[in-house]
Amino acid sequence: MNVITDETSEGKENKAALDINRRSFLKLMAAPLALAGLSACLPQPEERILPYTNAPEELLPGKPLFYATAMEMDGYGQGLLVESNYGRPTKVEGNPDHPASLGATDAFAQASVLTLFDPDRAQVVTSGGQIRTWESFSAILNAAMQSQQGSGGAGLRILSGTVTSPTLASQVQALLQQFPNAVWYQYDPVGRDNVRQGSSLAFGQPVETHYRFERANLILSLDDNFVLREPGRLRYLRDFASRRQSPEGSGGMNRLYVIESTFSTLGGFADHRLAVQASQVEIFTRALAARLGIRTAGEFPMPGNWGA
Repeated sequence: MNVITDETSEGKENKAALDINRRSFLKLMAAPLALAGLSACLPQPEERILPYTNAPEELLPGKPLFYATAMEMDGYGQGLLVESNYGRPTKVEGNPDHPASLGATDAFAQASVLTLFDPDRAQVVTSGGQIRTWESFSAILNAAMQSQQGSGGAGLRILSGTVTSPTLASQVQALLQQFPNAVWYQYDPVGRDNVRQGSSLAFGQPVETHYRFERANLILSLDDNFVLREPGRLRYLRDFASRRQSPEGSGGMNRLYVIESTFSTLGGFADHRLAVQASQVEIFTRALAARLGIRTAGEFPMPGNWGA
């Protein structure tokens, strides 16, 4: 096919501007690529690799060691098994005996091993850019805590992320009992405050809902990607997939209905998916509740284009 175009003066100017922009972009990209190539060719410092004089008893050449541990994500622990070769962790997998993971991992857990080899990882205790010891840190902290004894901790503030560990929570509570005027703040850049407020409205107190997808025959997701956003996503995905077998399997196959404003992985494998605006999710929920005979405040008729 031949396409004949009539290049006007305006079109030529736009084309020239596009060429200049493309050329400038390539010039800007060439400089960092050249520097990166030069830095890769620099000689590395010499390092000596020496065998053990007295090797640890459990270390056998060619056989890795596995350690059971846990990784905190969104304030919740994920059970992991870490493979270690000669004292260096090299691979992370899920712990099949941990109820939160059942042997599964996500991309964050798989990439976490890289942080152990991060050259910017803190190696020592520092204060004001100077290297300090743990003993000096403890001495300064104890002196600061002693100065708060008289006021009951009026000048003491504790800042942490979401804490769901009973052990850590009890330790903080013990500290607050010692300093009753101290304040504990929990903050996350992307928190679950909306979930806690919703559970408080529903149950009178903030609670964390645990879903049992392996028992559900019909699942309705209202703009909530439970296989990506929920703290128990690894367990939820395993439980949900266990019911996606043939109808002859145990319990039969479940069905998933997804109402969402943005396409997600959950909507990708849903049996039925309905795309709505984020502002319409509540309207859909109230309209569906009315169809099911559940009383809600106000009338919210379901639009006709949403189906029966």
